Amino acid sequence: MPWWDRIFVDIDTQFDFLAPSGRLYVPGAERIVPNLRRLVVAAAGRIPILSSADAHVPDDPEFAQFPPHCVRGTAGQQKLDATLLLNRAVLEPAPLVPNPAELLGRYDQIIFRKTTLDVFGNPNFARIIEEIDVGCYIVFGVATDYCVRAAAMGLRKRGRPVTLVVDAVAAVSVEGAQRTCDELRCAGARFSTTDEILREIQPAACAG
Repeated sequence: MPWWDRIFVDIDTQFDFLAPSGRLYVPGAERIVPNLRRLVVAAAGRIPILSSADAHVPDDPEFAQFPPHCVRGTAGQQKLDATLLLNRAVLEPAPLVPNPAELLGRYDQIIFRKTTLDVFGNPNFARIIEEIDVGCYIVFGVATDYCVRAAAMGLRKRGRPVTLVVDAVAAVSVEGAQRTCDELRCAGARFSTTDEILREIQPAACAG
């Protein structure tokens, strides 16, 4: 089973969530963009990044719960340049990709498109997690109390070590952020900052 000391998990760092003019803007989310960029730049060529990205159709059932956002083909659906690496692949929920773990040896970043809050709703993400052994998953992005929570708890429920980068996430509400942190703490997650993560990965110890 391929092994990495750590892998970054970048959740929904898209225009509609992070930009004040976005369709489902997370309050204050633009303030975390510099830290997102620092993490992504530090990872380039050294630490794999597994990214999620909402990709909805115009009449997506999710829009009964949330305003329309991240509709395929719109500017709002795009990931911020600050969270993109050149050497990347994009995986849709279907079809299933044979041997998805092999992609980690070929790409610096794999983007998993999804139509639900939970990145594990993309079967290709679930399969790649099953096929690799990782010392710790470093999780950041938006929103803390929704999609970040789903990803981090999904990893913990599968017994994977998780660290949440507390100054590289943003929540819809203060109460939601607190509930999520309490839940993750009870589930055994670790908490860290961007500066601490960057100190830990100098030099990074990752091998595919």
